[in-house]
Amino acid sequence: MNTINHLDLFSGVGGFSLGLKEAGVQVGWHGFSDIDKFANNVFRERFPNAEELGPIEDIDIDKLPRVDLVTFGFPCQDLSIAGKRKGFDGSRSSLYFKAIEIIERKRPKYFVFENVKGFFSSNAGKDFTIALKTIADIGYDGQWQLLNTRWFLPQNRERIYFVGHIRGECRPKVFPFRENGKVFNKSQRKAQKEGEWVRSKGPQSANCISARYYKDGSENLIDIGLNQIGVIGKDYEAKRVYDTNCARTIKDGGGMGAKTGLYEVKPVLTPNRANKMQNGRRFKEDGEDMFNLKFKEKKGVSIGRSIRRLTPTECERLQGFPDGWTEGQSDTQRYKQMGNAVSVPVVKSIMERLYNG
Repeated sequence: MNTINHLDLFSGVGGFSLGLKEAGVQVGWHGFSDIDKFANNVFRERFPNAEELGPIEDIDIDKLPRVDLVTFGFPCQDLSIAGKRKGFDGSRSSLYFKAIEIIERKRPKYFVFENVKGFFSSNAGKDFTIALKTIADIGYDGQWQLLNTRWFLPQNRERIYFVGHIRGECRPKVFPFRENGKVFNKSQRKAQKEGEWVRSKGPQSANCISARYYKDGSENLIDIGLNQIGVIGKDYEAKRVYDTNCARTIKDGGGMGAKTGLYEVKPVLTPNRANKMQNGRRFKEDGEDMFNLKFKEKKGVSIGRSIRRLTPTECERLQGFPDGWTEGQSDTQRYKQMGNAVSVPVVKSIMERLYNG
């Protein structure tokens, strides 16, 4: 495989760049652009050879080197169902057109962007139509699909992924995916085209608190849909409690459980003494400090039936990042960064098909 030059716009903490790396794609020049100073600190630490370009509005396109791939997850607040749905009239989501300008002038072979499901319906579907027309007008064709992170990790996160390629050139067939990573068969493609999104069995998630599936590579198949098991007091988002089969969509905050979700901590066997090993599992007594969940140690804690929200490390796992990817800053920033990030295994699978397919 030849070395490519990669421009990562709205780069956050590097989910696109990490997915590209995990797909085995060799990168030469590597540029990134974001306005979040805390996210930029993480990106610089994790990709020390990358060139920081500042806000996308300030990029001098004429000074960029050859660009082979552009990736971006442009701000979704104006498109999200949870937002005010201003669409491309909003100041944040309109930054999409700056990314398109860079693509038009640098002519990368491919570009990939990610955005919320609401992009399909924003302004009664007009915004997505405008995006397609804009892409066609600059000489690119594309393919896209609504993918769910829960097909790869135990987090329910539906996002649109779009792959653009220069019109007239050969391009790999990236989509469609289905939940086990294979392509849809004929009947499933027909159902998808008709708007009936196919639900088959997803991967074994085990427990979203530890995101074990991602770590142990289990091949067992079960349904890992969201399951609300109760509510604390008045029924609203911050008070809803879910089981540990699959996490809610991780958003850009952590306060009161509204962003990461509240989850039941299921009871385990009570040991006779602290740190006693039982069948390969180490336990702590009630009242002791909680230890960190780690992949290489099977741990449990006897605290009865209680409720807690996800930790920043667990949010990293549920987005496919290594433990501690965002450490060294406040939990508020870490939650925000994971909520804004792309899911690394999804990007990895796309890049594998794009460059290794």
